[in-house]
Amino acid sequence: MKSTRLRLVLLGVGLCLALALVALIVTAPPHPVALLRVVDANGKPIAGATVIPEGLRTKDGPYRSGWYGWRSEANHVTNAPVVTDEEGYAQVTYPKFVFERIETGVLCLSVNHPDFVPDRPERVVATALPAGAPLTAKVKHLWERVLHKKLLSRPEPIVLHAGAMLKISVTDKGDAPSNAVLFAQASGASDSVTWVRPEPNVIIAPRLAAGTQLVRAVMLDSNRCAWFSDVVSTTAVAGQTNELALALKRGVAVHGRLDDAVPRPVRNGRVVVNVWPQGAKPKENPPRWHAWTAVKEDGTFVINSLPHGELEIVAMCDGFVSTNGPGRFRTRYPQQHSLGSNDLHLVMGMETTARLEVHVTDGRGKALPGARVVTWPNVRYGEWASTILMSDCYNSADFLLGKLDRKSFRRSVLDFEGTSDTNGLAVLPNLPPEVTQLSVEHPQFVLPIVRTSNNQDHRRASFTLVAGKTNRISVQLEPKDSSSISHY
Repeated sequence: MKSTRLRLVLLGVGLCLALALVALIVTAPPHPVALLRVVDANGKPIAGATVIPEGLRTKDGPYRSGWYGWRSEANHVTNAPVVTDEEGYAQVTYPKFVFERIETGVLCLSVNHPDFVPDRPERVVATALPAGAPLTAKVKHLWERVLHKKLLSRPEPIVLHAGAMLKISVTDKGDAPSNAVLFAQASGASDSVTWVRPEPNVIIAPRLAAGTQLVRAVMLDSNRCAWFSDVVSTTAVAGQTNELALALKRGVAVHGRLDDAVPRPVRNGRVVVNVWPQGAKPKENPPRWHAWTAVKEDGTFVINSLPHGELEIVAMCDGFVSTNGPGRFRTRYPQQHSLGSNDLHLVMGMETTARLEVHVTDGRGKALPGARVVTWPNVRYGEWASTILMSDCYNSADFLLGKLDRKSFRRSVLDFEGTSDTNGLAVLPNLPPEVTQLSVEHPQFVLPIVRTSNNQDHRRASFTLVAGKTNRISVQLEPKDSSSISHY
């Protein structure tokens, strides 16, 4: 009798545990959640700070890669802003995988509060070894955590700092009209500092990062004509008001044309310029000015209202791209010029691009429509920052005037991609000749995995282009569930 009761009790306990386990599984969030805390320099929690997830990095392990943008449509996790509570905590949901089976280890964030200097920190949110790690690696990992007393790991607090107040007074507006609006740019903060205008010809940044800053005043009229001060260095001291008196001069223009290698009429021509302050180091994020314009059918163009400094310029049109400027890597570089106090007149050297036709088939060798074929030729500015060529057709003036946000800084470039038709043919019409790889996106199919010499798996197809020609390759995809890229 007692044994029967015992068995019933044990059965009941087992059933309760099973139900509890099922409840935990059912109610568990579908994606991991990072508990982040925002504090001030004294460790006091900051309530009301806005935390925006911007990017991801992979876990440490045999597969390591760079920064990945937060793609809500691909990983099905929104990066909506999260506001810290009274204790300074924010719960940020993030995708378990950066892509395929490559696990997320680091969140790249933007953190903002009206009383503190904005920050863009990164935080480790997952320290366990990736799935599939061998036993020896697990033992080593556990031992290191014991040695460093980090058996229980959590993200390091995000520390925001009080800023300095910078007051800029314009002593000479030049010939700027009375209705022109005053702005300013500071090192690494042109798109994050909030400027206020307490009186005419005065602008204040109430929370500029402490330390040495390069600063420039800018005035814009209703036609986006610009007047610039010189870029000056100032040492901002937290908790103090730092004052500058600056004079403005009208911006200069670049008048150019594409060289005679490009037949007229020119089709789909555009030019992008980037101006760095004279003698500044791009890696230190000095105030820079960015602009673009379309090229006329006769091959000429004008870009007005630029500050003096080191000018970088790239151009592209149907069938041609600007010849490379100086650089160390195998990528597209801008042509370089010095932009002084007078307008600049130049001729853009141009070279032919290549057309690529890609025949896409499924796992059985049948033509596959609806496959998006993509390449990503980069342009490298200041031997420091890279972006996809011609994706940055925006104007700094429009950003300052509030006519675009940071998302508008990067746009798709149709020259470098194509979607396969009913015959499986995708056309990429206008590729710089240095492009050597492509990727393919499709709801049901993927390129097969390719393993590199350093064990970094990828799904890309390689090729060699001949400029001025129509190049042709074929790629065969496989079902998405055939294989997956993982750490081990």
